Amino acid sequence: MHTILRNRTVQTLVSANLFSTLGVSLFNIILLTYAKSFTQPKLLVSVVSVATVLPSVFGVLVGRAADQTKRKPRLMIQTKLVQAALYLVLAQVINQHVVWVFYVVVAINMSSDTIGNYGSSLFTLVLQGRIVTSNRQQALGLNQSVSTLVQPVGQACGVAVMAATHNYALAGDLNAIAFLLSAVCLQLGHATLKMPATSQLSVPRSQQHVWPALQPVLRDVMQLSAVSGLGLVMGCNLLANGLTATLNLFFINRADQLPVSYSVAILLVNFGFVGGTVVGGLTKQTWVDRLSIRQLIISIAGCLASEFLVLLVYPHLWAILLATFSLACLTGKLDPKFFALIMVKADPQQLGAIFGLISTVVMLATPIGSLGFVLSYNIGGATATFAVGLILALVTLGWLQLAKL
Repeated sequence: MHTILRNRTVQTLVSANLFSTLGVSLFNIILLTYAKSFTQPKLLVSVVSVATVLPSVFGVLVGRAADQTKRKPRLMIQTKLVQAALYLVLAQVINQHVVWVFYVVVAINMSSDTIGNYGSSLFTLVLQGRIVTSNRQQALGLNQSVSTLVQPVGQACGVAVMAATHNYALAGDLNAIAFLLSAVCLQLGHATLKMPATSQLSVPRSQQHVWPALQPVLRDVMQLSAVSGLGLVMGCNLLANGLTATLNLFFINRADQLPVSYSVAILLVNFGFVGGTVVGGLTKQTWVDRLSIRQLIISIAGCLASEFLVLLVYPHLWAILLATFSLACLTGKLDPKFFALIMVKADPQQLGAIFGLISTVVMLATPIGSLGFVLSYNIGGATATFAVGLILALVTLGWLQLAKL
Protein backbone atom coordinates (compact mmCIF):
# COMPACT_ATOMS: atom_id res chain seq x y z
CA MET A 1 0.00 0.00 0.00
CA HIS A 2 2.90 2.40 0.73
CA THR A 3 4.11 1.92 -2.85
CA ILE A 4 0.66 2.79 -4.21
CA LEU A 5 0.31 5.85 -1.98
CA ARG A 6 3.68 7.17 -3.17
CA ASN A 7 2.82 6.65 -6.84
CA ARG A 8 2.37 10.10 -8.43
CA THR A 9 -0.08 8.85 -11.04
CA VAL A 10 -2.30 7.33 -8.37
CA GLN A 11 -2.06 10.53 -6.29
CA THR A 12 -3.20 12.60 -9.25
CA LEU A 13 -6.05 10.32 -10.30
CA VAL A 14 -7.40 9.70 -6.80
CA SER A 15 -7.25 13.36 -5.74
CA ALA A 16 -9.11 14.38 -8.90
CA ASN A 17 -11.68 11.65 -8.30
CA LEU A 18 -12.13 12.83 -4.70
CA PHE A 19 -13.32 16.29 -5.79
CA SER A 20 -15.50 15.07 -8.66
CA THR A 21 -17.18 12.47 -6.41
CA LEU A 22 -17.75 15.16 -3.78
CA GLY A 23 -19.48 17.34 -6.36
CA VAL A 24 -21.65 14.58 -7.79
CA SER A 25 -22.79 13.29 -4.40
CA LEU A 26 -23.46 16.83 -3.15
CA PHE A 27 -25.70 17.73 -6.06
CA ASN A 28 -27.57 14.41 -6.29
CA ILE A 29 -29.11 15.00 -2.86
CA ILE A 30 -29.83 18.63 -3.79
CA LEU A 31 -31.61 17.53 -6.97
CA LEU A 32 -33.91 15.22 -5.01
CA THR A 33 -34.68 18.04 -2.58
CA TYR A 34 -35.38 20.36 -5.53
CA ALA A 35 -37.79 17.83 -7.07
CA LYS A 36 -39.64 17.39 -3.77
CA SER A 37 -40.27 21.15 -3.55
CA PHE A 38 -42.67 21.14 -6.54
CA THR A 39 -46.42 20.51 -6.46
CA GLN A 40 -46.00 17.03 -8.02
CA PRO A 41 -43.11 15.70 -5.95
CA LYS A 42 -43.68 11.97 -6.55
CA LEU A 43 -43.61 12.39 -10.33
CA LEU A 44 -40.56 14.66 -10.35
CA VAL A 45 -38.62 12.55 -7.83
CA SER A 46 -39.29 9.58 -10.12
CA VAL A 47 -37.95 11.61 -13.06
CA VAL A 48 -34.78 12.36 -11.08
CA SER A 49 -34.38 8.70 -10.14
CA VAL A 50 -34.63 7.60 -13.78
CA ALA A 51 -32.39 10.43 -14.99
CA THR A 52 -29.71 9.46 -12.46
CA VAL A 53 -29.45 5.95 -13.90
CA LEU A 54 -30.01 6.78 -17.59
CA PRO A 55 -26.44 7.96 -18.39
CA SER A 56 -25.14 4.46 -17.57
CA VAL A 57 -27.15 3.13 -20.53
CA PHE A 58 -24.65 4.85 -22.82
CA GLY A 59 -21.71 3.05 -21.21
CA VAL A 60 -20.61 1.25 -24.37
CA LEU A 61 -20.75 4.43 -26.47
CA VAL A 62 -18.75 6.57 -24.05
CA GLY A 63 -16.33 3.70 -23.44
CA ARG A 64 -15.75 3.32 -27.17
CA ALA A 65 -15.24 7.08 -27.47
CA ALA A 66 -12.62 6.87 -24.72
CA ASP A 67 -10.87 4.00 -26.52
CA GLN A 68 -10.62 6.16 -29.64
CA THR A 69 -9.42 9.28 -27.81
CA LYS A 70 -5.80 10.04 -28.61
CA ARG A 71 -4.92 12.65 -25.94
CA LYS A 72 -6.54 10.97 -22.97
CA PRO A 73 -4.99 13.03 -20.11
CA ARG A 74 -5.84 16.30 -21.86
CA LEU A 75 -9.42 15.19 -22.47
CA MET A 76 -9.77 14.17 -18.82
CA ILE A 77 -9.04 17.76 -17.82
CA GLN A 78 -11.41 19.13 -20.44
CA THR A 79 -14.29 16.92 -19.27
CA LYS A 80 -13.98 18.39 -15.76
CA LEU A 81 -13.96 21.93 -17.16
CA VAL A 82 -17.06 21.22 -19.26
CA GLN A 83 -18.84 19.77 -16.22
CA ALA A 84 -17.92 22.87 -14.20
CA ALA A 85 -19.29 25.11 -16.97
CA LEU A 86 -22.54 23.13 -17.09
CA TYR A 87 -23.15 23.62 -13.37
CA LEU A 88 -22.35 27.33 -13.61
CA VAL A 89 -25.11 27.56 -16.25
CA LEU A 90 -27.38 25.47 -14.03
CA ALA A 91 -26.80 27.85 -11.12
CA GLN A 92 -28.13 30.75 -13.20
CA VAL A 93 -31.55 29.15 -13.76
CA ILE A 94 -32.26 26.69 -10.95
CA ASN A 95 -33.83 29.20 -8.55
CA GLN A 96 -36.63 29.84 -11.07
CA HIS A 97 -39.18 27.51 -9.55
CA VAL A 98 -41.09 26.42 -12.67
CA VAL A 99 -41.47 22.95 -14.16
CA TRP A 100 -39.73 23.63 -17.47
CA VAL A 101 -36.66 24.87 -15.57
CA PHE A 102 -36.74 21.66 -13.53
CA TYR A 103 -36.44 19.63 -16.75
CA VAL A 104 -33.61 21.88 -17.96
CA VAL A 105 -31.79 21.26 -14.66
CA VAL A 106 -32.30 17.49 -15.00
CA ALA A 107 -31.03 17.61 -18.60
CA ILE A 108 -27.90 19.51 -17.53
CA ASN A 109 -27.27 17.04 -14.72
CA MET A 110 -27.71 14.09 -17.11
CA SER A 111 -25.32 15.69 -19.60
CA SER A 112 -22.74 16.18 -16.87
CA ASP A 113 -23.12 12.58 -15.68
CA THR A 114 -22.69 11.28 -19.25
CA ILE A 115 -19.56 13.38 -19.71
CA GLY A 116 -18.40 12.17 -16.30
CA ASN A 117 -18.80 8.56 -17.43
CA TYR A 118 -16.62 9.36 -20.44
CA GLY A 119 -14.05 10.84 -18.06
CA SER A 120 -14.25 7.70 -15.90
CA SER A 121 -13.49 5.57 -18.95
CA LEU A 122 -10.46 7.75 -19.66
CA PHE A 123 -9.46 7.34 -15.99
CA THR A 124 -9.52 3.55 -16.39
CA LEU A 125 -7.44 3.64 -19.56
CA VAL A 126 -4.85 5.99 -18.07
CA LEU A 127 -4.59 3.82 -14.95
CA GLN A 128 -4.11 0.73 -17.10
CA GLY A 129 -1.41 2.43 -19.15
CA ARG A 130 0.47 3.94 -16.21
CA ILE A 131 0.19 1.40 -13.35
CA VAL A 132 1.96 -1.95 -13.47
CA THR A 133 -0.23 -5.06 -13.37
CA SER A 134 0.79 -6.09 -9.84
CA ASN A 135 -0.36 -2.73 -8.38
CA ARG A 136 -3.62 -2.20 -10.28
CA GLN A 137 -5.92 -3.98 -7.86
CA GLN A 138 -4.72 -1.89 -4.93
CA ALA A 139 -4.87 1.30 -7.00
CA LEU A 140 -8.47 0.52 -7.95
CA GLY A 141 -9.24 -0.43 -4.35
CA LEU A 142 -7.83 2.86 -3.08
CA ASN A 143 -9.87 4.84 -5.59
CA GLN A 144 -13.01 2.87 -4.69
CA SER A 145 -12.41 3.47 -0.98
CA VAL A 146 -11.96 7.21 -1.46
CA SER A 147 -15.19 7.39 -3.46
CA THR A 148 -17.06 5.41 -0.81
CA LEU A 149 -15.78 7.66 1.99
CA VAL A 150 -16.45 10.91 0.13
CA GLN A 151 -20.02 10.16 -1.01
CA PRO A 152 -21.66 10.50 2.43
CA VAL A 153 -19.54 13.60 3.07
CA GLY A 154 -20.87 15.16 -0.14
CA GLN A 155 -24.44 14.24 0.76
CA ALA A 156 -24.02 15.74 4.23
CA CYS A 157 -22.61 18.92 2.69
CA GLY A 158 -25.58 19.10 0.34
CA VAL A 159 -28.05 18.77 3.21
CA ALA A 160 -26.14 21.36 5.26
CA VAL A 161 -26.08 23.86 2.38
CA MET A 162 -29.82 23.60 1.87
CA ALA A 163 -30.58 23.77 5.58
CA ALA A 164 -28.44 26.88 6.00
CA THR A 165 -29.24 28.82 2.81
CA HIS A 166 -32.19 27.24 0.93
CA ASN A 167 -30.27 28.37 -2.15
CA TYR A 168 -30.14 25.85 -5.00
CA ALA A 169 -27.92 28.14 -7.08
CA LEU A 170 -25.24 28.02 -4.39
CA ALA A 171 -25.26 24.22 -4.63
CA GLY A 172 -24.69 24.50 -8.38
CA ASP A 173 -21.78 26.89 -7.83
CA LEU A 174 -20.23 24.57 -5.23
CA ASN A 175 -20.50 21.66 -7.64
CA ALA A 176 -18.78 23.71 -10.34
CA ILE A 177 -15.99 24.54 -7.89
CA ALA A 178 -15.58 20.85 -7.07
CA PHE A 179 -15.11 19.99 -10.75
CA LEU A 180 -12.71 22.90 -11.21
CA LEU A 181 -10.60 21.59 -8.31
CA SER A 182 -10.66 18.16 -9.95
CA ALA A 183 -9.39 19.73 -13.18
CA VAL A 184 -6.66 21.56 -11.24
CA CYS A 185 -5.48 18.27 -9.71
CA LEU A 186 -5.27 16.70 -13.17
CA GLN A 187 -3.47 19.72 -14.60
CA LEU A 188 -0.91 19.81 -11.79
CA GLY A 189 -0.22 16.11 -12.25
CA HIS A 190 -0.50 16.11 -16.03
CA ALA A 191 3.08 14.92 -16.48
CA THR A 192 2.31 11.80 -14.41
CA LEU A 193 -0.58 10.84 -16.71
CA LYS A 194 1.22 10.72 -20.03
CA MET A 195 0.36 7.54 -21.88
CA PRO A 196 2.69 5.19 -23.80
CA ALA A 197 2.64 5.95 -27.51
CA THR A 198 0.80 2.70 -28.32
CA SER A 199 -2.03 3.68 -25.97
CA GLN A 200 -2.80 6.81 -27.96
CA LEU A 201 -3.80 4.99 -31.13
CA SER A 202 -7.43 4.92 -32.18
CA VAL A 203 -9.29 1.65 -32.57
CA PRO A 204 -9.58 0.13 -36.05
CA ARG A 205 -13.18 -0.20 -37.17
CA SER A 206 -12.81 -3.96 -37.60
CA GLN A 207 -12.10 -4.38 -33.87
CA GLN A 208 -15.09 -2.50 -32.50
CA HIS A 209 -17.51 -5.39 -31.81
CA VAL A 210 -17.67 -5.36 -28.02
CA TRP A 211 -19.72 -8.44 -27.15
CA PRO A 212 -17.53 -10.98 -29.02
CA ALA A 213 -14.46 -9.41 -27.40
CA LEU A 214 -16.03 -9.57 -23.93
CA GLN A 215 -17.05 -13.24 -24.00
CA PRO A 216 -13.59 -14.87 -23.86
CA VAL A 217 -12.45 -12.30 -21.28
CA LEU A 218 -15.28 -13.18 -18.88
CA ARG A 219 -14.78 -16.90 -19.46
CA ASP A 220 -11.14 -16.49 -18.50
CA VAL A 221 -11.71 -14.16 -15.52
CA MET A 222 -14.88 -15.69 -14.04
CA GLN A 223 -14.74 -19.32 -15.25
CA LEU A 224 -18.30 -18.69 -16.48
CA SER A 225 -19.96 -17.91 -19.77
CA ALA A 226 -20.45 -14.20 -20.46
CA VAL A 227 -24.24 -14.46 -20.06
CA SER A 228 -23.98 -16.31 -16.75
CA GLY A 229 -21.19 -14.07 -15.47
CA LEU A 230 -22.96 -10.79 -16.18
CA GLY A 231 -26.31 -12.22 -15.09
CA LEU A 232 -24.94 -13.33 -11.73
CA VAL A 233 -23.17 -10.03 -11.06
CA MET A 234 -26.35 -8.17 -12.02
CA GLY A 235 -28.39 -10.46 -9.76
CA CYS A 236 -26.13 -9.85 -6.76
CA ASN A 237 -26.25 -6.10 -7.39
CA LEU A 238 -30.05 -6.25 -7.64
CA LEU A 239 -30.33 -8.07 -4.30
CA ALA A 240 -27.85 -5.75 -2.59
CA ASN A 241 -29.71 -2.62 -3.72
CA GLY A 242 -33.04 -4.16 -2.78
CA LEU A 243 -31.68 -5.04 0.66
CA THR A 244 -30.44 -1.48 1.25
CA ALA A 245 -33.77 0.04 0.22
CA THR A 246 -35.85 -2.25 2.44
CA LEU A 247 -33.61 -1.84 5.50
CA ASN A 248 -34.64 1.83 5.65
CA LEU A 249 -38.32 0.80 5.76
CA PHE A 250 -37.68 -2.10 8.12
CA PHE A 251 -36.05 0.14 10.72
CA ILE A 252 -39.03 2.51 10.59
CA ASN A 253 -41.39 -0.37 11.45
CA ARG A 254 -39.13 -1.60 14.27
CA ALA A 255 -38.15 1.82 15.62
CA ASP A 256 -39.52 1.03 19.10
CA GLN A 257 -37.51 -2.23 19.26
CA LEU A 258 -34.16 -0.79 18.21
CA PRO A 259 -31.49 -0.24 20.89
CA VAL A 260 -30.78 3.16 19.30
CA SER A 261 -32.83 5.80 17.47
CA TYR A 262 -33.87 5.28 13.84
CA SER A 263 -31.41 7.87 12.53
CA VAL A 264 -28.53 6.33 14.50
CA ALA A 265 -29.45 2.85 13.21
CA ILE A 266 -29.33 4.09 9.60
CA LEU A 267 -26.04 5.85 10.33
CA LEU A 268 -24.56 2.65 11.79
CA VAL A 269 -25.63 0.65 8.73
CA ASN A 270 -24.00 3.27 6.49
CA PHE A 271 -20.84 3.11 8.60
CA GLY A 272 -20.90 -0.67 8.27
CA PHE A 273 -21.17 -0.41 4.50
CA VAL A 274 -18.46 2.24 4.19
CA GLY A 275 -16.14 0.48 6.63
CA GLY A 276 -16.55 -2.89 4.94
CA THR A 277 -15.94 -1.42 1.48
CA VAL A 278 -12.79 0.38 2.63
CA VAL A 279 -11.43 -2.70 4.43
CA GLY A 280 -12.13 -4.85 1.38
CA GLY A 281 -10.59 -2.36 -1.02
CA LEU A 282 -7.42 -1.56 0.92
CA THR A 283 -6.37 -4.83 2.58
CA LYS A 284 -4.07 -7.24 0.79
CA GLN A 285 -2.80 -10.80 1.28
CA THR A 286 -5.79 -11.90 3.38
CA TRP A 287 -7.48 -15.27 2.92
CA VAL A 288 -10.19 -13.52 0.89
CA ASP A 289 -7.56 -12.39 -1.62
CA ARG A 290 -6.85 -16.03 -2.41
CA LEU A 291 -10.41 -16.57 -3.65
CA SER A 292 -11.12 -16.59 -7.37
CA ILE A 293 -13.70 -14.22 -8.87
CA ARG A 294 -16.22 -17.06 -9.02
CA GLN A 295 -15.57 -17.96 -5.38
CA LEU A 296 -15.98 -14.32 -4.36
CA ILE A 297 -19.35 -14.13 -6.12
CA ILE A 298 -20.40 -17.35 -4.36
CA SER A 299 -19.36 -15.77 -1.05
CA ILE A 300 -21.33 -12.60 -1.81
CA ALA A 301 -24.45 -14.57 -2.76
CA GLY A 302 -24.07 -16.61 0.43
CA CYS A 303 -23.67 -13.44 2.48
CA LEU A 304 -26.81 -11.97 0.91
CA ALA A 305 -28.72 -15.15 1.74
CA SER A 306 -27.41 -14.97 5.32
CA GLU A 307 -28.49 -11.36 5.78
CA PHE A 308 -32.00 -12.04 4.48
CA LEU A 309 -32.14 -15.05 6.83
CA VAL A 310 -31.03 -12.86 9.75
CA LEU A 311 -33.79 -10.38 8.93
CA LEU A 312 -36.32 -13.22 8.93
CA VAL A 313 -35.36 -15.11 12.08
CA TYR A 314 -33.05 -12.91 14.19
CA PRO A 315 -33.57 -9.24 13.21
CA HIS A 316 -31.29 -7.72 15.83
CA LEU A 317 -29.35 -4.59 14.90
CA TRP A 318 -25.89 -5.95 15.70
CA ALA A 319 -26.46 -9.10 13.63
CA ILE A 320 -27.64 -6.92 10.73
CA LEU A 321 -24.56 -4.70 11.09
CA LEU A 322 -22.21 -7.69 11.06
CA ALA A 323 -23.87 -9.09 7.93
CA THR A 324 -23.77 -5.65 6.23
CA PHE A 325 -20.08 -5.19 7.05
CA SER A 326 -19.23 -8.69 5.76
CA LEU A 327 -21.17 -8.13 2.53
CA ALA A 328 -19.52 -4.74 1.93
CA CYS A 329 -16.07 -6.19 2.65
CA LEU A 330 -16.55 -8.94 0.05
CA THR A 331 -17.93 -6.48 -2.50
CA GLY A 332 -15.05 -4.10 -1.82
CA LYS A 333 -12.67 -6.97 -2.51
CA LEU A 334 -14.47 -8.19 -5.65
CA ASP A 335 -14.73 -4.98 -7.66
CA PRO A 336 -11.03 -3.96 -7.78
CA LYS A 337 -9.89 -7.55 -8.35
CA PHE A 338 -12.45 -8.10 -11.11
CA PHE A 339 -11.58 -4.92 -13.01
CA ALA A 340 -7.84 -5.41 -12.52
CA LEU A 341 -8.11 -8.87 -14.11
CA ILE A 342 -10.23 -7.47 -16.95
CA MET A 343 -7.44 -4.96 -17.64
CA VAL A 344 -4.98 -7.83 -18.01
CA LYS A 345 -7.15 -10.07 -20.19
CA ALA A 346 -8.99 -7.57 -22.42
CA ASP A 347 -7.77 -6.01 -25.65
CA PRO A 348 -6.33 -2.65 -24.50
CA GLN A 349 -7.87 -0.91 -27.51
CA GLN A 350 -11.35 -2.03 -26.47
CA LEU A 351 -11.04 -1.73 -22.71
CA GLY A 352 -13.24 1.36 -22.40
CA ALA A 353 -16.08 -0.19 -24.40
CA ILE A 354 -15.83 -3.46 -22.44
CA PHE A 355 -15.95 -1.64 -19.10
CA GLY A 356 -18.84 0.44 -20.41
CA LEU A 357 -20.85 -2.65 -21.33
CA ILE A 358 -20.21 -4.27 -17.94
CA SER A 359 -21.16 -1.06 -16.10
CA THR A 360 -24.35 -0.67 -18.14
CA VAL A 361 -25.53 -4.21 -17.41
CA VAL A 362 -24.68 -3.99 -13.72
CA MET A 363 -26.17 -0.51 -13.23
CA LEU A 364 -29.51 -1.60 -14.69
CA ALA A 365 -29.95 -3.74 -11.58
CA THR A 366 -29.89 -0.70 -9.27
CA PRO A 367 -33.35 0.76 -10.00
CA ILE A 368 -34.86 -2.70 -10.53
CA GLY A 369 -33.68 -3.93 -7.15
CA SER A 370 -34.59 -0.78 -5.23
CA LEU A 371 -38.02 -0.31 -6.80
CA GLY A 372 -38.93 -4.00 -6.84
CA PHE A 373 -38.11 -4.62 -3.19
CA VAL A 374 -39.75 -1.39 -2.00
CA LEU A 375 -42.95 -2.28 -3.86
CA SER A 376 -42.83 -5.80 -2.45
CA TYR A 377 -42.32 -4.43 1.07
CA ASN A 378 -45.23 -1.99 0.80
CA ILE A 379 -47.57 -4.60 -0.70
CA GLY A 380 -46.58 -7.85 0.99
CA GLY A 381 -44.77 -6.72 4.12
CA ALA A 382 -41.34 -7.40 5.59
CA THR A 383 -41.57 -11.18 6.01
CA ALA A 384 -42.67 -11.84 2.43
CA THR A 385 -40.06 -9.46 1.01
CA PHE A 386 -37.17 -10.95 2.96
CA ALA A 387 -38.36 -14.46 2.08
CA VAL A 388 -38.30 -13.51 -1.61
CA GLY A 389 -34.81 -12.05 -1.16
CA LEU A 390 -33.61 -15.25 0.53
CA ILE A 391 -35.07 -17.41 -2.25
CA LEU A 392 -33.47 -15.24 -4.96
CA ALA A 393 -30.10 -15.39 -3.18
CA LEU A 394 -30.35 -19.19 -2.97
CA VAL A 395 -31.32 -19.32 -6.66
CA THR A 396 -28.22 -17.25 -7.41
CA LEU A 397 -26.10 -19.73 -5.46
CA GLY A 398 -27.67 -22.60 -7.37
CA TRP A 399 -27.04 -20.85 -10.68
CA LEU A 400 -23.40 -20.39 -9.71
CA GLN A 401 -23.03 -24.09 -8.92
CA LEU A 402 -24.70 -25.21 -12.15
CA ALA A 403 -23.29 -22.57 -14.52
CA LYS A 404 -20.76 -23.80 -17.05
CA LEU A 405 -18.35 -22.23 -19.46
